[in-house]
Amino acid sequence: MGTDVTGTWRRGVRSGVTIDRRATDVAPGDWPAIPAGEGAGVTVIDLGVPAPDGVDCGAAARARPVVVCRPTVPGVRLTEQLLEQLARRPVVVAAVGPSRWPGEVSASLGPRLRALRAAGRVIPVPTDRRLEVTGPTSSPLPRPVRSAGRSLLERIDDGHPGGAARSSAALTDPARTPEETRR
Repeated sequence: MGTDVTGTWRRGVRSGVTIDRRATDVAPGDWPAIPAGEGAGVTVIDLGVPAPDGVDCGAAARARPVVVCRPTVPGVRLTEQLLEQLARRPVVVAAVGPSRWPGEVSASLGPRLRALRAAGRVIPVPTDRRLEVTGPTSSPLPRPVRSAGRSLLERIDDGHPGGAARSSAALTDPARTPEETRR
């Protein structure tokens, strides 16, 4: 990861996926320009927060929001509020944690998150102790995390021609041997 010339974005690249993440906290009026994607792969822009009103998120027609939440009562309540702000956009939710949610969490779901779950647009993303400590490194991602990533990309690309094939290719690790891929 390195920062851009302005020092406001950190960029990382892995197997055809470019990730740009805000490097600094800024006031809404000083929001940095969203970096342009490069190449034919997938570009992920991690805002860390919803984009403030009036911010140009680049190719808005191609943008597909992913909301990340934890399956906790406060997490789903906050997610429901954010989904209200994104009401007119197709959204996918990455639920980081156990795939089976406690009863209290399921009972706390609002109408938007409940509808997304019913439509298969809430994807469970398992936690991994190594990734929680080190973050992504040059090592291959654990198989359950890669699988969740593929599911997310497929849902993100629903209805976009050629999207799912591109998404699966983006998560293939070219450094792995065929034997490692089958494991």
